[in-house]
Amino acid sequence: MKKILAIDFNGALLKHRPFQNAHVKWFDLMSKLLKDPSIKKYAGLNNYFDKVHSVMKQYLGKVDHETRVKFARTIYAMVIIADVSKKDVVTEFANYLKKIKTKYTLALITTAPSDAVEPILEKLGLLSLFKIIYKSPMTKHPDKKQLFKEFIKKYSKPIYYIGNGDKDIESCKKAGIKAISVKWVSKGKFKGDFDVNSVKELKKIIK
Repeated sequence: MKKILAIDFNGALLKHRPFQNAHVKWFDLMSKLLKDPSIKKYAGLNNYFDKVHSVMKQYLGKVDHETRVKFARTIYAMVIIADVSKKDVVTEFANYLKKIKTKYTLALITTAPSDAVEPILEKLGLLSLFKIIYKSPMTKHPDKKQLFKEFIKKYSKPIYYIGNGDKDIESCKKAGIKAISVKWVSKGKFKGDFDVNSVKELKKIIK
């Protein structure tokens, strides 16, 4: 197999907008279903996932944890698929990946809801870009650290992981994968082994 080049979805290949909007719309929908306007404010919290569980308990009653997670992520997936558009693609990066896909095995590693990933890629005309798509299960809390561990065991260690400078970069480095943090969507808190501002700078690392 060719050397694996791993890519993140949110903040690298795609802009944040559809993911952020989906959070807001998720809580807005649940506030209407439960007739509780106060639920809307949860969308802006850093620990919003705790509120997702409390809302799901209120909505579904006494069901098991995995059912709550799957139900919540299914709604979230549906909203993202409906909302995402080609304007959300980082076009210069996508075009660069198309040029190098014959040289590397491109792998998308994402904690986005698994049921949403292929439909999003198909909608954006990017499904053929990746040889490997490794996703977060619908029934589990998103955990990038665990995904990296499973990915390495199944496929081998990527030569680089390209992602936004969020906590995933730290998880990546702990897994022993060289990380390239990119700032063309937003500036994250964490820096990878390489930190780049543009696709032009990225080309100097990956040739």
